[in-house]
Amino acid sequence: LATLPIVEANLIIAKYFPNPTISSNSEVVKGGSFHPAELWQTLELGRKRHWRVQIAKEQISKTELEISKTIWEIHTQVHVGYADLVIGHELYELAKDRTEFYKILTDVAEKRFKAGDISQLEFKRAEMELLSSENSLSDFKGKLQKAEVEFNHLLGNEVNEEVVLIDYPDLSPKMKLKNYPGIDSILGEALSKRLEMAILEKEYGIARAQLKKAKWERIPNLTVGGGAVRPSYRDGIWGPFFGAQFEIPVFNRKQGEIKQAKAQIEYLKNEEERIKHDISIDVANSVRDLEVREDQVTRFQEKLISDSQEVLKMILTGYKKGKLSFTDVLNAEQTDRNIKQKYLESLYDYQFA
Repeated sequence: LATLPIVEANLIIAKYFPNPTISSNSEVVKGGSFHPAELWQTLELGRKRHWRVQIAKEQISKTELEISKTIWEIHTQVHVGYADLVIGHELYELAKDRTEFYKILTDVAEKRFKAGDISQLEFKRAEMELLSSENSLSDFKGKLQKAEVEFNHLLGNEVNEEVVLIDYPDLSPKMKLKNYPGIDSILGEALSKRLEMAILEKEYGIARAQLKKAKWERIPNLTVGGGAVRPSYRDGIWGPFFGAQFEIPVFNRKQGEIKQAKAQIEYLKNEEERIKHDISIDVANSVRDLEVREDQVTRFQEKLISDSQEVLKMILTGYKKGKLSFTDVLNAEQTDRNIKQKYLESLYDYQFA
């Protein structure tokens, strides 16, 4: 935002008219004339000033678009950072649940060991899993704290400022990709709305205005002036003096500026093709990625999570009754934990997509 006043100043500069010049001279020779005061003014011929102003206006518009692009990028970064923070919180809660699960499981194993129902090895395995879950809890807590630091950084806050999000949002898909129009329509919308294209159009405007300005600058400016003159020191006769002068465009006919502006326009044509190509690739990859992420989230929500929780509950009940082994419980818990973690990761991947 601080760059905008800088380019706005260019518009003021572009509107300048040449300043008048006051001079005085005396011919110190026999019979020389005396010019006590002369006033000269340079007149810009053609539309040089018009195209200077046009260039400045295009530069202001380009800067405003670049600011909008920066805001858009910040919006995307904050969106992803927010999703990362939410998922980090949910993974931390999942790790806490896992720790509580193994505390209960260790208590059950201890009671069964004291009752002579299981071996000491099985009881030690339960204790090991509890310690492992506590380590994982510390790991996820550290990741959550890192996500909070990153989010504060995105917001411009102090890194240690507490982040309080009262209601964690549902990161599930709000609208399926199949409800959007086809990829051709999405691509057309991207080409019309992506700020890279709008910025490029302003660069076209600047280059075209520079070419026009350079062509008009081949016409030399006219400088006119006049004043009072005494033709000779020997008499007291005074009279008016008028004069005019202009530069002869012999060596500098703005060939370099014209060639430069034309080359810039040709470069921008190539750049336009590159940007359009990149956008089309971005859109195609993003659509496919979003389709995959939506399918993943849907599978987790419709079947995997509920089935995994039900299986774990049944196996834990069987273990408490002595009908199933500790290995069965470990396998079921690990499967359930992996599914829940993959589900949360798929939500983050969906938001990123």
